[in-house]
Amino acid sequence: MKETWQETFEMLYPWRGQIPVVEVAGEPYSMGREYGQQTIPIVKTVCEGFIQGLCQATRTEKARILEEARRYEKAVKEATGTVYIEEMHGLADGADVPYEDILILNCGWDLLNSLPTPETHADYMCSSLSAWGSSTTQGQMVCGHNDDGGRYIDQFLVLLRAHPAVGHDFVVPLVPGYIGYHRMWNDQGLALFGLSLENGCTDAQFAYNMPMWILQRNLAQTSASTADAVAGLVAHPPATAFNFLFADRFEDSRVVEATAGHQVIVPPSSGAQECVVTNHALVDSIKPALVLREHPSSTDYRYRVVRELLTAARGTVSVQRVKEILSSHFDVSVGRVNPSLNSPCRHGEYVGKLTGTVSSVVLEICPDHIEAQISLGNPCEGRWRHDTLPIEM
Repeated sequence: MKETWQETFEMLYPWRGQIPVVEVAGEPYSMGREYGQQTIPIVKTVCEGFIQGLCQATRTEKARILEEARRYEKAVKEATGTVYIEEMHGLADGADVPYEDILILNCGWDLLNSLPTPETHADYMCSSLSAWGSSTTQGQMVCGHNDDGGRYIDQFLVLLRAHPAVGHDFVVPLVPGYIGYHRMWNDQGLALFGLSLENGCTDAQFAYNMPMWILQRNLAQTSASTADAVAGLVAHPPATAFNFLFADRFEDSRVVEATAGHQVIVPPSSGAQECVVTNHALVDSIKPALVLREHPSSTDYRYRVVRELLTAARGTVSVQRVKEILSSHFDVSVGRVNPSLNSPCRHGEYVGKLTGTVSSVVLEICPDHIEAQISLGNPCEGRWRHDTLPIEM
């Protein structure tokens, strides 16, 4: 039977209303268990669906995937000890799923990018920006990120507010079962956004380093500034290729393009107090280490629109203005408003795909707190939740 538009809409946006909040605190195992207990049915569903999809996407059996995940687990232990391993064990026990499934889930990005080889995977999309000083209304740091991907799993996000016994408190919208993700901010006034870089790295550039979601979790929990995060990234680089945008309360924002063997800081445009990054390399020196995409493509079009809208708003950038930029449906490839996979607010449903922008984050980093707006689904849907995180001085 042919689906109605309402049925299609419910597939695109399975959760109605604002993103749910989960709050946890304590030692690694107990914090993980508390998190797992609060998200039991979702974690079970996510593990089952993600692992099945991972096997299909990589044409690899689960036993082989687990073997790869164990290599990343070893890298986590070598870099950070057992704290994150203990937390994943607690999460597995709390959600009543095997630890091995939680491990695979938290290595998922890297497994998708390294199986069957680092050079054989699909494009991934996101957009990030930051502005500060004379670019913003009051000189404050304002930043934002659109998370683009497959609708199903990433639509079942929760907003995790975490108070670990050791390290910084942090907030992260994430898929239940993950212990970190690529949009995080902490009680030191630091924000971290991560995006795919081109089509990843060459086989020769790949290394079994900390998996991406745990790497960013570690940066958020241990860094007090952009400078700290950059230093942490140099000490613990990604396994494949990634773009990073860091922003802090000291009005320091940087884009870093990284592989296992390269970390390149992208300087802001001359005289500008703003950064924009999508999914292509902005610095030529890192390109030999990458598998380059076809250009121009969605990453180039989205970059142009975000850059042009941010430039036009210079001096008036605010949380509301960043929400408007991330909600833009302008498609520069056709020169008009055209909700599509080429617009910053991405819509794959118009070309028959269950993909697009699944969540957005806009942050205002004030001297004593971070004001956050988090959407569930496309930002143009207007389903934003407001959250405040005090900064520990």
